[in-house]
Amino acid sequence: MIQFRYILSIICVAMLTTSCVVTRAIRYGNASVDDHRAFDQEVVSNGDNRFRFAELPMSECFLDTMKFEWPYYGKGEMQQHTIDEVTRSAVDNAALIIIHRDTILYERYFGEWNIDTQSQIFSVTKSITSMLCGVALNEGYIHSLDDSVTDYIPELKDADPTFSRLKIKHLLDMTAGLDFDENYTLNPFSKMAKLYMGGNSMRIIENTKFSHEPGERYHYNSLTTAILGIVIERATGIPYAEYLSQKVWQPLGMEQSATISIDDKKHRVAKSYAGLVTNVRDLAKVGRLYLNYGNWNGEQILDSTFVRTSLSPRLVGEKNLGLYSNSWYWGTYDEELSQRRFANKREMNEYYKEHPTVSTTNSWRDKNGDYIAAEYMRRRYFADRECLMDYYNNDVHTVLQTRDGYFAVQHNGGYYAFGVLGQILYINPEKEFIGVYLGEDDFNVKYLFEKICEMIENK
Repeated sequence: MIQFRYILSIICVAMLTTSCVVTRAIRYGNASVDDHRAFDQEVVSNGDNRFRFAELPMSECFLDTMKFEWPYYGKGEMQQHTIDEVTRSAVDNAALIIIHRDTILYERYFGEWNIDTQSQIFSVTKSITSMLCGVALNEGYIHSLDDSVTDYIPELKDADPTFSRLKIKHLLDMTAGLDFDENYTLNPFSKMAKLYMGGNSMRIIENTKFSHEPGERYHYNSLTTAILGIVIERATGIPYAEYLSQKVWQPLGMEQSATISIDDKKHRVAKSYAGLVTNVRDLAKVGRLYLNYGNWNGEQILDSTFVRTSLSPRLVGEKNLGLYSNSWYWGTYDEELSQRRFANKREMNEYYKEHPTVSTTNSWRDKNGDYIAAEYMRRRYFADRECLMDYYNNDVHTVLQTRDGYFAVQHNGGYYAFGVLGQILYINPEKEFIGVYLGEDDFNVKYLFEKICEMIENK
């Protein structure tokens, strides 16, 4: 018995001292905006010059009092609410900023956060990495998006010959074909945990196989962008943080230096898929760069073609919609957006018997204990434009023709980068609109920004 306890204690000590994955998983648990405190960091320095958006005088802040429809939780009805009413009831520590034509229309900080608070932006980092790839392409470090990954990371040829057929464009559009699940459970032995919590990202990449051929279909996963970050470093010969500082943070006049997490001090591979830490004002400047198609006050930082591709509707595959272009999401198809709350699952299931597009199996409880079911996207396709227009009684904003020749509807001109805890950078080039939310409480911020776009347009 004594011998067993001795062996068990050795195993436990070994796990806690040698496995940073297990140790960090036990210590930090679920994802948090403060995760960066668990990792080594590199600084993304800002410059001496500061760019600042204009601010409306308090007397002209019309968004403070304007009301719009928002789901009334409890009866499934829509009621009129101000932005303050929606956000104050929905968030804890958070930051929200709304900018139109380079002017801040609305800016709020909740809980213990203030204008100086920085937060981890999780997968919004992927869109930043895409931008950095576009900069490297513009400067000639990356010759073409059709370049093979192994042109920049040649050792991957020995890991799996399929890597030779993996192109940079596949990384940008999440069509890499990697056998990697985006799993956010507490399991410290999952591939995602090993990537996120581990200390050697390259080893994870080299040990990953392919589930399908690169370019075949869309499959979202963080390992794809992790590879892209390494490609950028290898192509430029400059660490991720330093290159981001030189080409973005300093030229855009960021108000604060940012940080990017790395796997460890030995390997120093940036967490280019989730590790950037910044604030809403500085993140909004990235949105401004895209609104101006890569031009920043006369300097072309990004090639305009790269930006237009990023902000262009594309479908990937016939059965799997990849609403994802150069690491940006775009628009929606025929989206009937609502959220209703019910006192119990029986009440919820009864209500949704006549709504087959809704999955109540993925329901969850809110802070008050009420059950919630989200109505998922309804996607309809038509053989010709006339048929589509007749179905919608000619009440559509944009008609899109898919790659396979069918027609579908896009309701808005918004594009967005999205993080796992609800972080969002939202832009609408047509309306010159930027919205940024950072926090840990996703209350359908994208829908909020879309409604505000409508309010601005109608004012």
